[in-house]
Amino acid sequence: MALSGAVSWNPVRCTGTALPPNVLLMAKLIALALLLTNHVTLLPDPFLPFVPALEHIPGPLFQMTVRVVFVGSAVALLFNRAVRWNCLLLGGSILLSVVASRAYFGNNKTFCALMLILAGLLPRGSEPLTLRWQVAIVYFGAGLNKALEPDWHSGQFFEHWAGERLQIPPYQWLSALLPPLVLGKAMCWLTIVLEIGASLCLLVPRLQLWGVGASVLLQSGFLLFTGTTFTMFFYGMQAAMFAFLRWPLQPVEVIYDGDCGFCDWCREQLTRLDFDCVFAWHPYQSGRGKAYGITDEAAGTRLQLVTPEGRVLDGFHAVRRMMFYLPVVWMVFFAMVALAPAPQAVTRRVIVGVALFLVSPLANPVGVWAYDLVARNRHRIFPGRTCALPQRATEPKG
Repeated sequence: MALSGAVSWNPVRCTGTALPPNVLLMAKLIALALLLTNHVTLLPDPFLPFVPALEHIPGPLFQMTVRVVFVGSAVALLFNRAVRWNCLLLGGSILLSVVASRAYFGNNKTFCALMLILAGLLPRGSEPLTLRWQVAIVYFGAGLNKALEPDWHSGQFFEHWAGERLQIPPYQWLSALLPPLVLGKAMCWLTIVLEIGASLCLLVPRLQLWGVGASVLLQSGFLLFTGTTFTMFFYGMQAAMFAFLRWPLQPVEVIYDGDCGFCDWCREQLTRLDFDCVFAWHPYQSGRGKAYGITDEAAGTRLQLVTPEGRVLDGFHAVRRMMFYLPVVWMVFFAMVALAPAPQAVTRRVIVGVALFLVSPLANPVGVWAYDLVARNRHRIFPGRTCALPQRATEPKG
C-alpha cells in the first residue's frame, strides 16, 4: 500500500498533498517557527527599499496587506490547504518585505523565503534538487566569504564577537589560557571548514548524510554557543535538512514481539502519533521478519525495523529512525525552541543540546543500554495484558 490519502486538515500530517511529505514538513516547520516567534510584527512598511518604486505605496496599506497574507498563508499551509500556493505566498510576503526595507533585510529571512518559494515551484513528482542546491549554495557562499576575510584568517572576528561583544564566559576563560588569537583562529577556521565541507557533501548523494550532520552540528553549535537562533536561521537551516530526507514510498516494516503486552502498548502509542501511516507493524510470530533475514531470536530480543533502503535496524537504532518519520516529533521540537520560557538562552541550550545528543552517535551506548534494560524487563510491565495482533496496517487518520 502506497503512502497516500485525501488531503487532511490535520497539521501534523504531511501526506496526500501536492508536495512530497519531506518538503511539506520542511515548509510547515518554517511556517510554525514564523508564527510562534511572532515574526509578523517584524514585517515592515517600505523604508529605504531596494526597489525605489515601493516608496510610493502607502506604508500602512503595504504593511497590513503583507501581514495578512503572511499569517493567512502560514496558517493555511499548516492545515494542508493549497500547499503550493501558500508556500509561494508565505515566501513571497517575506521576500517582498526584504525588498521593501533595508532595515528588515537579513540573510536568514531571505533564505527562508527562497526555500518556501522553491518548495512551491517544485515540479510534481520530482526530487527537491533545487532546494538542496540552494542549501549548498548558501553554505558555500558563507564559507567562501569568511575564507576571503582577513579578520577570519587571523581569528580577530571570533575574538571580538565572542570575547568582547557577546562576552561568553567559557570562551573568555579558555582564550585567556592560550596565546593571543589561538582560540579565535581555531573557531574561525573550524566554521569555514564546516560550511564549505557541508556544501560539497550536500551535493554528492553518497556524502549527503555527512553534509546533513555537519549542518546540524554547525547550527546547533551556534545556538549552544550564543543562546540565540539568529532570528530565523536556526529554524530555516534545520528545517531545510528534511529536503535531503528520503520519505518512504511504501509503509516501513516494523517487526515486534506480539506476545509482549508492553510492546503492544508501545505500538499503540506510536500508531497514534503516526498520522501518515508510515509504519506497518507485524508480530514476529507471524513469520514476516524471515523475509528480511530477521530471526525469531533477534526479533524476540529487540524491535526490528526495515528501512526504505532495505537495511535492518534494531532496538534503540530502530526507534530513533522511526522518530525521523513522525512530523509531530519535529513540530513539537521546533515549538519548544520557539516558545522556550525565560531565561530563553538557557532553556534553548538545554532543549537543543539534548536533541543533538540523541541524534548523534554519542547517544548510542547510553541508548542501547537503556533500551536493552527495558527490553529485558518488558514482560514485567503490564503483566496481565494480552496482545491483539493487528492483521493489517492502520488506516490513515484524518
